[in-house]
Amino acid sequence: MAVQKGYCEIQFTNAVIIDIFSRYATNSEMAEFVADDGSIKMRFRMENGDIEAPENCEQTLGLMFALFESNPQSTIGRIYTENQQAILRETVYTLSKVLDSFSDVTLTIHRFKSDSSDPSKEIDIQKKIVLKRETKVVTVNE
Repeated sequence: MAVQKGYCEIQFTNAVIIDIFSRYATNSEMAEFVADDGSIKMRFRMENGDIEAPENCEQTLGLMFALFESNPQSTIGRIYTENQQAILRETVYTLSKVLDSFSDVTLTIHRFKSDSSDPSKEIDIQKKIVLKRETKVVTVNE
């Protein structure tokens, strides 16, 4: 069996998280993960295979912090690692606001494996998870 590698992308809007990180990042650093429309768009390398789909905002927040910590070479990972205690403290102090500020969350997991018909090629296997804020329903497309 071929070794799998991959990355995940996460997108959502959360003004409170932007506010917390803006205290520790420059404007150019913030521009790397905050889009013009105010949404947060991040891409992370996956270290340990697949990721469990978050089912609520609390799990999404936990997943984000785990991804930040496992990707210290990324801008947001570096900012988080360098300021972890302060960021976690502020997040806990404002936890209800942080959780209430989440919009719909889209998580796309990309895994790659060798093509069985041509081992020199890789196939991108995508799993898209959408956590809807209004209904709290998880939709998984694979």
